[in-house]
Amino acid sequence: MCIDKQEHEFYNCTNESIRQVNRVGTYVEFYCRDYNKELKKLVDPMIRKKFGWLAQKDYDDFYSAAAQAVWECEMTFDPQKQVSFLQYLIPCIERRFKNQVTYMNRKKRMRTDERGNYLYDLSFDAPTGEDGVAVQERVRCAFDMEEVMEQKETWQNGRLAAYMNGLSRLQKEIVKRKLIGMRGPEIKEQLNLGDRQYKQQCRELTSFANVRLLYAQEQNEEEREEDKMTQTQTMENCKTDKITIASMIKKIEKRTIRFDHPLQRESEQWTPAMKGNLISDILQGNRLHPLVFAEQIIHGAAVIWDLDGKQRCTNAYLFSKNSYPISRNIRRWMIRYPVLQKDKDGRDLLDENGYPIVAAEEFDIRGKRFSELPEELQDRFLDYSFNYDQYLNCSEEDIGYHIERYNDGKPMTAPQKGLTKLGTQYAELVKSISVLPFFKNTGSYKASEFKNGTIQRVVVESVMTAKFLDSWKKNQEDMCRFLKEEASVSDFEALKEMVIRLDAVVTEETAALFDSKDSFLWFGLFASFLDLGLPDDAFISFLAEFAETLHKRPVDGMTYDALCIDQKTGKVKSTKDRSVVAGKMNLLKKLMREYFLE
Repeated sequence: MCIDKQEHEFYNCTNESIRQVNRVGTYVEFYCRDYNKELKKLVDPMIRKKFGWLAQKDYDDFYSAAAQAVWECEMTFDPQKQVSFLQYLIPCIERRFKNQVTYMNRKKRMRTDERGNYLYDLSFDAPTGEDGVAVQERVRCAFDMEEVMEQKETWQNGRLAAYMNGLSRLQKEIVKRKLIGMRGPEIKEQLNLGDRQYKQQCRELTSFANVRLLYAQEQNEEEREEDKMTQTQTMENCKTDKITIASMIKKIEKRTIRFDHPLQRESEQWTPAMKGNLISDILQGNRLHPLVFAEQIIHGAAVIWDLDGKQRCTNAYLFSKNSYPISRNIRRWMIRYPVLQKDKDGRDLLDENGYPIVAAEEFDIRGKRFSELPEELQDRFLDYSFNYDQYLNCSEEDIGYHIERYNDGKPMTAPQKGLTKLGTQYAELVKSISVLPFFKNTGSYKASEFKNGTIQRVVVESVMTAKFLDSWKKNQEDMCRFLKEEASVSDFEALKEMVIRLDAVVTEETAALFDSKDSFLWFGLFASFLDLGLPDDAFISFLAEFAETLHKRPVDGMTYDALCIDQKTGKVKSTKDRSVVAGKMNLLKKLMREYFLE
């Protein structure tokens, strides 16, 4: 929707009312005459839509804030630019309203004596009301969506659409409610979410993969040409250098440093304490392990891939965007820093030799976001330099070799390590399948399984079951090595099509079957079902009956349930042994044929 149309529909403003400005004189006179008559027509729908909880007695404060915005906009508006005054005014009013809400919330947290004198602010962590919800939950979101959405560039460059497209249906509903001013308790009630589930979804909204889409910048032609010229002209294999966090942020947003190599594991692997200790170390100026990059020439341009240090870089980036507060469970939280002393007029104090007078101060960083740090610590954070080693002119095989080498001594999960054996092309296909809406919206997968490589393991196992069951490998690395040598692109594309088709027909009743433990069986079985030429929803009918009764029906004297249990020990068998997987698949295929032939 174009901006003009959006404004006129959302705020109910007419072209006729805008043209009346010329007959009245100034914009201030037009909007604010007759006790803000025209201004109220403009802002009342805005207030009701975004601040439905606002008491009528508070409306006058918002009218005053809007009137101040009109005055400021008239002073700075340039009619020569390709934008109407209304387009220029509305974002300014919204920012004024946002500041007004912030002020109101602060007033609610202020504690005064009986004469109204200020005493202190109530802590954000202090519980309030009968429900014991903390002040910070009532006052602010974990990520300031409204502030980002107000930026015109977000709409004009398609960043908002890119951000929203990457979210699940549930996450989109949460974002919509946050944008109209709803608080956590109300959102949870409307969407029927528990505390843990709601917090997990909010963490997903502020993940590196999502947040960077809101700040992504396109390279200009000069920068693209410069990258094409940056081909390695040296016999060196590796170089060492430094990069500041401020510079790294720019490179991330211009996508000249990439953290999404198909063989690299996902972001969001660290706990809040690990993130907090990283920020603490940076603010102290402590030396950290070097980052590791690899240069690869693609289509004549140098692409820089991160090989080691992804968590350090992405968590530093997210902190700079206010995406999370520093954990309270960190090793060192009082940070000392120098502060230039000022006189009463705000000028730097100098000693007798003309040197600035500096005093040391301390700041408790626990629970603070980037914007809540003193300016001196914000500058120190952005100026911090990571050391890095960069391998030059690497091939795909070189990058895969270095990724595995640098993760040898680190807690890389089996699925993450296995993916390094798959090769870049197939690993990229696996990741493209693992982010399909089915896995986030339909199946019964845990949130953590999207970060630790489990969903990618499900995809690899499903390709094996659907196409190479006779060559099943229990070990994930062996499975990936086999697919790298024997599979084709069409095998992965076939699975992608099956996942999309199932997403259209799976019911709430059968969705529970699709978990990280057994999904590969159902995808493999669906591949066999397609040979029957029946409609897709017939397969779902079979799954529903299987969950109800067929899991107990004997086939050649054996039931599915019995196959899962070791008859000698009575214990559950390893679900990934070749004999167990083959036995289950053969039994399921026979059950399915019997079901449809009856």
